Amino acid sequence: MGAAAATQLPGLRGSEATSIEAPTGVTVLAGPEIDVSGTGDSTAALQAAIDAAPEGAQLWLPGGLYLVDGITLRHGQFLTGPSGRSYTDRAESGARLRARSADSPGPVLTVGELGVVTDIAVEGEGRAQPAVRPAGIGVVLERVTMAEASVGFDATYVSGSILTECQIHQNGIGIKDIVDSMVQSTVINANAGDGISLGSGANDNTFLGNKIEWNDGCGLRAFQTEHNVLIGGVIDRNGKAGVRLVECSHGTIVGAVLRRNGRLAEGMPDDDCHLFHAGCTALVVTGLSTNSGRDDGGTKGYDSPAVALRADGGTDVTIIGNDLTGSTSGTAIATPAPGLRGTQLLNAGPGLQSASGTQVRIGAAEIVVEGGSTEPAEFAVDAGDPDGPGRVYRLLLSSRSDGSGVRGAAEALVLVSRDDAGSEVALAAPEDRIGAEFGPTGRLRVTADVTADGLVLTVAVTNTGAAAARIRLELL
Repeated sequence: MGAAAATQLPGLRGSEATSIEAPTGVTVLAGPEIDVSGTGDSTAALQAAIDAAPEGAQLWLPGGLYLVDGITLRHGQFLTGPSGRSYTDRAESGARLRARSADSPGPVLTVGELGVVTDIAVEGEGRAQPAVRPAGIGVVLERVTMAEASVGFDATYVSGSILTECQIHQNGIGIKDIVDSMVQSTVINANAGDGISLGSGANDNTFLGNKIEWNDGCGLRAFQTEHNVLIGGVIDRNGKAGVRLVECSHGTIVGAVLRRNGRLAEGMPDDDCHLFHAGCTALVVTGLSTNSGRDDGGTKGYDSPAVALRADGGTDVTIIGNDLTGSTSGTAIATPAPGLRGTQLLNAGPGLQSASGTQVRIGAAEIVVEGGSTEPAEFAVDAGDPDGPGRVYRLLLSSRSDGSGVRGAAEALVLVSRDDAGSEVALAAPEDRIGAEFGPTGRLRVTADVTADGLVLTVAVTNTGAAAARIRLELL
């Protein structure tokens, strides 16, 4: 917009001329009835100045606090001013538009089609009205602070918005019902409800590298949406699930860090997790890193979440290549209801790894069992939810006698389950497939035990013969 220039303007709430630093070639929104002190009503005068400027005009709002009942930018107008940026609370300097009272109607700022707003702060009063609302496609916000409103950015299903490097905090909801839009490098924090709320039909959005933290609701909540993409960023210490998806389809969550979510969800399983999905179709989750913990400092607040991921039904859900160790219970993936069809593969953290049509090895161990002795092998498993049917594993055993060189192979099913009293394991009698080393007449006896939390399975082999045996165990 050119170099800054000192422009002489009529007095603001006074008769003396006031010098305002503004970029050259812009329309400065100033005049006798525009009050920068935050005491008078500037609505009519500001709107008149905006309406007097042509479509596509570049508008400069000088530093100050302006109380309004809502103003509207025309098609393509570009509004900027000195930075009113804040991470929490309200900024004390810069250009700030604020709702005049809790009774002020409508959005504080409505941005016309293809309009651009940068650097200023837009604030509600008593969280009674939205801060910013687009009136048409292609609205761009850069470094805008939206605070103390019912909704920070209330898209009302208007498409094509781009939000970059914004601060959206201490609203009822941070961002609501955007469509075909992009939110990137934005901090969405300390909102009383959800950081981002997507209702049915809020589709085709990209969320890239955002910080979504300390919201009392979910970090991101979506219901019956499709084609939404969440890439990167940190989703931390939200009151409920970091991400909650219900009946959504064809979306991805990729490469994000989720930590300490479920802060306010103690005793509420569906919210006490990093990611909750129910009835979703063609959802892909990959490259996540998770962690659990308390409030900053590590001594206060609920230690959350209980589980990393909670799944309730769904079709073609793919969960691959994630660190799911970030939970207090040690449960990586909890599935309280049957009916989930999908793939869980190469995830760090105890849990059943499965892919349709594919056998996936949970672990393998090789032991040497001397004659007349017993040796154990341990595997990380997951007993599933309390009172659920448990998890079934397949144990493959192969052996070679150091004395005779005789080899054998057998297999057995292992059922690991958990209830309120603890966990238990049931081991089927091994069936010899090659030789007779493990069967009823064989010299090798197999037993199993599981820890109380259902996360570590110990398989022990006892050698009743005289010669040592080399045993390989594989758990599928």
